[in-house]
Amino acid sequence: MLILTRRAGESLYIGDQVKVTIMELKGNQVRVGIDAPTTMKIYREEIYRQILEENQQAAQGIGVDLPESLGGFTKGAQPEASVVRSLKTSRTISPKESKGNRKD
Repeated sequence: MLILTRRAGESLYIGDQVKVTIMELKGNQVRVGIDAPTTMKIYREEIYRQILEENQQAAQGIGVDLPESLGGFTKGAQPEASVVRSLKTSRTISPKESKGNRKD
């Protein structure tokens, strides 16, 4: 794991397409801005883990045993309805929206 120190207003790049900016520090919270292509999926960790778990359960329900290395994702797999509901609550924002000071 790479560990970096950044101050509010400072950024870092992941590859050529993802820019992560520290927007604000409030007590023990850090507000992070992410500029990435709209085709790139970005999830909070708890949502991502839920997707993995529900995909694994769905695969077991139809008799498919997914290897741990796939993390529950298979090419062309459709998420269960509960995963789709979770994703609807985790909104992807466009780079245009991310430049403003929006509240969740």
